[in-house]
Amino acid sequence: MPTDPFLPATSTAKIPAEAPTVDRLLDTAAALFWEKGFAATTTREIAAALHIQQASLYYHVASKEDLLFRIFVSSLRQFLADVPLAVEQTVHSRDRIPTLIRMHVLTLLKHQRRNMTMLTELRSLSPRHREEMIGLRKQYADFVRATLAAAQSRDEIRSDIPAAYLSLALFNMLNWAARWFREDRDPSPERVAEFLCTLYLEGAAAKPLTAPLPAPGLGASPKTQAGRSRRLKPGENSTVERLLEAAVALFSRQGYAATSTREVASLLGMQKASLYYHIQSKEDLLYFICKSALEKIRADVEAATQDIPDPLERTRALIVAHVESMLRHKDEHATTLTEMYALSKDRLAQIVALREGYVDLVRSVLQDAQQAGALRKDIGGRYLTLGLLGLLNRVLVWYRRRGPMSPAQLGQLMAVIFLSGATSTSSSSTD
Repeated sequence: MPTDPFLPATSTAKIPAEAPTVDRLLDTAAALFWEKGFAATTTREIAAALHIQQASLYYHVASKEDLLFRIFVSSLRQFLADVPLAVEQTVHSRDRIPTLIRMHVLTLLKHQRRNMTMLTELRSLSPRHREEMIGLRKQYADFVRATLAAAQSRDEIRSDIPAAYLSLALFNMLNWAARWFREDRDPSPERVAEFLCTLYLEGAAAKPLTAPLPAPGLGASPKTQAGRSRRLKPGENSTVERLLEAAVALFSRQGYAATSTREVASLLGMQKASLYYHIQSKEDLLYFICKSALEKIRADVEAATQDIPDPLERTRALIVAHVESMLRHKDEHATTLTEMYALSKDRLAQIVALREGYVDLVRSVLQDAQQAGALRKDIGGRYLTLGLLGLLNRVLVWYRRRGPMSPAQLGQLMAVIFLSGATSTSSSSTD
């Protein structure tokens, strides 16, 4: 695997020999699922990593999917056991959200590989197991939302943003840490929790600011609702573009490894052999999807920010443009986020370079704002960038095209949360 700051180098970490058999099994499988994806990992590889025979693996689990299910169960039950208990034992009500954030981050990073698998492989579960895990996820999400709503009722955090959106934003920012945290490079989980808590509650702005909020209950019109892919008709556009559209639809729904070129061809009503007149391999499709998504979002953000001199307004424009562009090409970005590591070494290096170029662009905007005194300096530019990208990129997980907010409104809301924080109230803040 190439060096990638968003892929922690824990997938090859040694599992302690003295660890219980179940923990070794779950951690080893999660490491492989994270590195290669669930569909592309075989039970033979899992057994080899554990130094046991493949047949011996089935003494512990019924199937590879059963193993994935156990990873989900262990992860979600840990959150449900640790976080609510810590919050309930917190004496002062104002300390409950910081306690929640701290315990969530510590729990997330304690079994980072398992939790990353839990966050990315839900579609790989069987329908019965998926339904059960969605129930556990909802149970935990309801607890977090209720904790925030209770804080709103006590005027401890802002009430001009519904608790549901504050909760989603919090999950975005915290869960992204599972993707980027590296023990050999980043501060301790305690310190990570501390700066994420500061960023979420207080915001990134160096001083209180007033910002117009979108109307969360305002439905988006079809014209402004991004992310809706329009099916191309035969002859309307190039065959290659139609192939990419079909591939995106399948990759985003069932995964790259689980999709065959025959399925892509079938979706377009052509023979599999005809597919190879336009491409050399299935990997071509994934590569062009990833490349296109990253080039489009960079172009959109550069266009939106280049003529804005005020550093704070440039930051706000970046956030809105990022969300709008990402949701305009929602399936392409979701595919890039989850499937890019299936690319060959050389092509993956090209995509990582494109993505890091875009991350550098975001970081430069934030650092310019820090130097101008518009953004806080007690959190370094790297971690401001990681916090912002988590807040924005995981919108892909939960945004629904027919929801109550347009991408532009959602972008404005994310800008307010990032800049102002959850404890600010726009009605009482001043510039």
